This record gives sequence, structure tokens and C-alpha cells, in this order.
Amino acid sequence: MLSYLLLLMLSMQAASAAPMALEPRTIAFGCGAAKAYPPPHRVTRFVIDEPTAEVLLVHFAKLHLAPHDVLLLRPRSSNTSRAMTPERITAASNGLGAFFSVPLYSTQVVVELRTAPREPTSQGCYGFVIDGVRTRVGASDRFPPGKESLCGADDSRNAACFVDSVMALKSKAVVRLLTNRASGSDFCSGWLLGCGGHVLTNQHCLLSADDAANTLFEFMAEGASCASDCEAHGACASRQVVRGGTLLASSTQFDYALVQLDEVPPSLGLLRWMSRVLHNRCRYLQLRAAGPIMHERVYIPQYPLGGGKRISVLDGKRPGTITSLTLSGCTTNQAGYMLDTQPGSSGSPVLAHSDQLVVALHHCGGCPNAGIQAQFLIKDLTAKGVLPPCAIGQ
Repeated sequence: MLSYLLLLMLSMQAASAAPMALEPRTIAFGCGAAKAYPPPHRVTRFVIDEPTAEVLLVHFAKLHLAPHDVLLLRPRSSNTSRAMTPERITAASNGLGAFFSVPLYSTQVVVELRTAPREPTSQGCYGFVIDGVRTRVGASDRFPPGKESLCGADDSRNAACFVDSVMALKSKAVVRLLTNRASGSDFCSGWLLGCGGHVLTNQHCLLSADDAANTLFEFMAEGASCASDCEAHGACASRQVVRGGTLLASSTQFDYALVQLDEVPPSLGLLRWMSRVLHNRCRYLQLRAAGPIMHERVYIPQYPLGGGKRISVLDGKRPGTITSLTLSGCTTNQAGYMLDTQPGSSGSPVLAHSDQLVVALHHCGGCPNAGIQAQFLIKDLTAKGVLPPCAIGQ
């Protein structure tokens, strides 16, 4: 294959008025842009360079690739705890409209367009426009103080510390959310509720249908071992990502948002994994119809600070338990517990050890931390006609 290299260093050192707002930059090819879309059998490369970036989220204003062409986003250097795999974008993404890339934890990203042979009848206005980058992400720190709390020392541990346990198996259904807005990007947690491809999280994480459509849902973002360093934003990435979902229902009173995941691209290895999850009761989560019970043992799989998956099991040296069923604060009649959470943990499930059912949706800090009781969620979802299949456990 013939190759031609166009290396364009885009220095992005200008300060942004808002630290996480989009920093305008332009790379444009085809469809009316100054540079024509490359012919077949070419490789065209650009380098986006931001020496002080914590992360690079590349924003595409438009994308319409020719059939079989591939656009690769390659991080040039990275923290070893974060995925180095390039993002691979194909014509299957042509219908996305404006969107962000997955987080690329590097100060430099190579944008590489590989054009393939085309059929003589293949015609179209092919091209793409990159109109900016984001260089920082948060962990739900746009939310008011007190949403998350460590209750003393952090007693949570990497999910891999519980390998071969039921807790580790159940935690596979917990998802890391990265929501991209004009004002910035924030991490939260969520989880597969029932067997229909639905994710439940907090309403304060997904405020609108646009938020749901612009969220990356990442599965299996966890360390390979108990000693893995997964504490930084986006650490221990898996790249098992579903881009976007449809907001079906939300409630300010009960602080939940229910999302139907958008179709998983067949090229993503996640499709087969998701199929197994949604047809195996051990791998998706279910709500307990009766809600939590005072003093019962509970645990919380979560993504604190947007890092790798951790599980809170202990309150110091004691098992975590339900300490209240009438806790006030963020709302009334919350379930209380002294298990550790941090920004990014919002939307995590609180599971009972006894039957492995979700008894509350974590949403608030304060020590005791607090969750919306499962029976209230079931009642509201049922009233709105959106309770997912298989959502209630026996």
C-alpha cells in the first residue's frame, strides 16, 4: 500500500476560560474543507500535542468515512495503568453526529487516517472535522459537597482482591460512566439492571437525554490484580465501551436515571460478553422488592474518583451494614451505611450479602452514606411503565 505522511503538530498551549471546556482546534478533511479527502491506499497522520494535558478527549464535529476506511487515535505515551490501545473509528460511526473520543491518557495523540480501496461506484462526501480537545476530566466534582464521603480511612479494595467470590462476579455488571458536556466531563458509576440492556445510575449524573447520549459506558475497567494501581481518573481502562444510550426515565425525588444502552457495534468484543451477561442471572443485577433490612450486611462495587473498580465491604474491621432506614439529608427515608465512597461512586448499587440483590442505589455522602431504597425505585419505575425485564429478584 502506498503511504504518504503529513505530520502536523498542533500546539495546544492556550489557556481555556473554563478548565474542562472544549479548547477549539481544527483538523478538517473533505466535504468542503480546505484539504481534500485522501484518495485510496493512503495513510495520513497528524499529531495533537498538549504538554500539560491530563487526558486528551478529541471532539469530532462531523464524521463521514468512506466504506472500509479507518481512523485511528493513537496515544504516544501513557501511564502504564491506563490502556494504550488506540481507538479505532470506522464508517459504522458515521451516524453519531458530534461526539468525543474515548479518553486518551497521553500528552500526544496521533490521528491516523487509513484509506482503503474503493469500489468504482462508491461515491459520497467523505470527510471529518475535529474542532477541539478537552484536556481534563472530573469525578462528579461539579456536584455539591457531601455527595460522597470516606468514613474514616478508605477501607475499599480493588475488585480483583475478591477474585472467585460472588461479590467479584456481581461487580461485573457495574459500569464506569464518563459523561461529556459543553461545560466539562464527569465520571459516575452505574450498573446493569435486569436482562434488557438497561443501566441505572443517579439523576444527578445524567441530567438529560443529551447527557445519556454523550456518555461512554465502560465495562470491566478494573485492575488485573489486588495490587494494581487503579486510583487515577480513567485508570485500568478496558476499552469495552458502549457509546451513548437513551434516557427512558429519571426522578429528582429518587435520584435515578434509567438508560437503554445504544446498540453495541458487532466489531466490539463486548457484544458477545454482553449477550452472556444479559442471559445469565449471575451477571446482571436485580432489585429486592422488599428493600433493605436493618443491620444486614451490604457491600458497594463502584468507581471512586473515576479510577478502576473497587468494592467497599468493611467499616474499619467490621462488615458494612445497613444502619438506618429513615436517614434524612439529601432526601428522606434513605438507607444508611458506613461504607466508603468518593466522587465518581454516585450511582453504585448497594448489594446484600444474604441474597446478592440490590437493596439501595447509592447517591449521597455524610457518614452514614445514603442510598435510595430499592422498593421506592421499583414503585416509581413501575408507575412510569419502564421497569426493565428481570429487574426484580426472588
